[in-house]
Amino acid sequence: MRKCRLNYRQQLEVIKGLSIPSETQTRMDCPFCNGRNTLSIDTTENKIGWYCFHASCSAKGKQEGEKNMQYVQRVFHGNKALHIEDIEFKIPDSFQSIYSNEKAMRWLSNNNCWESWSWGRADFKYDVKQNRVVFLVKNRISHKIVGAVGRTLTKEDFPKWFMYGNKDVPFKCGDCNDAVIVEDCPSACAVSNILTGIAIMGTKLKTVQKSHLKPYKNLYICLDRDATTKAYDMAKDLRSSGFENVIVKPLEDDLKYYDTEQIRRMFYGLKDDARDS
Repeated sequence: MRKCRLNYRQQLEVIKGLSIPSETQTRMDCPFCNGRNTLSIDTTENKIGWYCFHASCSAKGKQEGEKNMQYVQRVFHGNKALHIEDIEFKIPDSFQSIYSNEKAMRWLSNNNCWESWSWGRADFKYDVKQNRVVFLVKNRISHKIVGAVGRTLTKEDFPKWFMYGNKDVPFKCGDCNDAVIVEDCPSACAVSNILTGIAIMGTKLKTVQKSHLKPYKNLYICLDRDATTKAYDMAKDLRSSGFENVIVKPLEDDLKYYDTEQIRRMFYGLKDDARDS
């Protein structure tokens, strides 16, 4: 892997040269670092955004276009701007009961999500149009649905993860006093017996997502193995933002592959192993 050495304008020219259709979210091999399926590109809402999830690659950027009327009407109500979490998401007709697809149910079970559904900590749907398991994202106070995250059921379909509606509100699973920041929804579901799982769908914590972390006594950060440096950077940023009890927990494997007792030992048999950086 090599690090991206192009500036913003040079990266933008490369991204435009990929000819990604508008209103698309996709994942592909990164042309800057040669990472396999690490580059995320978003051309929805009349913009071009790109971000490489490989820890050693610095490729990222966004170019905003003029907002179309559909976007303006969704964000504004009359002349008053709505808070980003108050924009309710209309569930598409293609979202059906998770029980309607056996493969989707099996995927949830194999990825340690089913117990969180059984106990009412998470809501799932099946998208018949895109053939995805869908995790519904809710407003933290009103519990209204404000977005969704879809995971493809086949290796051939891209992108692997697809964001519907609000892309800034994290997926939350659980109601415990301590929370763990993770990259994806199954990991958030897996920890929800012991902690509150908060999936930020990547390795970068957005400003809106920080507000979801305030109610928790202790915050753990568990990103994938190749993003350990980013986890410590995130911890440093949170501490500078006023969060006192922030602990980085490096992982040997994805959290969704651990059972409840392993997760309990991992976190509550743990002394503070966070390092200052």
